[in-house]
Amino acid sequence: MMEDFTRIFSDPWDTLWWIGKDYHDEHGNEWPGKEDPGPGLKNPSPKDAFLVVLAMSLFLAFVKGFFEKFIASPIAAALGIKQSKRHPCKDVPVLEDFVKSNSCKTPDEKTMQILSDKAGMTLRETEIWVRRKQQAKLSTRHTKFVESLWRFVFYSFTFTFGLSATWNEDFLWDTEKCWIGYPNKIWAMKDKIYWYYMIELAYYLACLVIQFFEVKRKDFYQMFIHHIATVFLIGMSFISARTRIGALVMLVHDFSDISLEACKMAKYTKKEDAANVLFVFFGLTFFVSRIIYFPYCIISSSVFEASSLINDDSICLFLINAF
Repeated sequence: MMEDFTRIFSDPWDTLWWIGKDYHDEHGNEWPGKEDPGPGLKNPSPKDAFLVVLAMSLFLAFVKGFFEKFIASPIAAALGIKQSKRHPCKDVPVLEDFVKSNSCKTPDEKTMQILSDKAGMTLRETEIWVRRKQQAKLSTRHTKFVESLWRFVFYSFTFTFGLSATWNEDFLWDTEKCWIGYPNKIWAMKDKIYWYYMIELAYYLACLVIQFFEVKRKDFYQMFIHHIATVFLIGMSFISARTRIGALVMLVHDFSDISLEACKMAKYTKKEDAANVLFVFFGLTFFVSRIIYFPYCIISSSVFEASSLINDDSICLFLINAF
């Protein structure tokens, strides 16, 4: 396998790496999908998809900004969540450097005294400056609610769209159908599944960039890695036409995220009873979708059914399963 893995460095589009040994032995590096798939179907085209995803990412970034400012913010205000006013801080390079390296730590009295001496400020002025600067780096309740409402609306839309795209497909009810006929017979995907992929890819690509312009949170690097891994996995499954199993994965993840964001919004509006009920509902949906269905149906299908039905031994599928 390591020998096969190193082939990507010499030929990134080697079918042995992307599709598997059986297909490579029979067809060499000739990729499927050269012919017109017919009406209502699309072949996975990385070049075309990149342009579509890039355009949709920009569009989603605009929609997010518009939604949060003109729709979510008024809703937050109507629910009694007001935008907190931030007190401006004058430029003090010594204190700026300290806050950048210790954004979440409150300095002790000795450290504060050293900082005040360096900054030429009184101890009280230094304490106020550091506290205000640290607070400015935290998300307000208003910001958290607005962002949760955006995610709630988006996940609700993508789950509904994804469910409508897969509802009448046999692979939704029988995961073996995700692999039978791969790659030639199921290389092309239905239009709706194609757009489901484009929307999800565009969203996570937008998230990857937007987080650099938002309030930096404690989990910034974790979420950055999460978004990269998500774009990588969706992109890999799209290019290699493993879109049937990929659509199921996205559907499962969107399902439990809806109730999570609803629970957060109830918490931000201080509706404790509603938050508790929604948290229980989130726990149930998470347990059923991600603890039971995801590993026992989807992952087992990708690991065992793919191997037994079509002898899918590609490095691409190995990496998808590993991630």
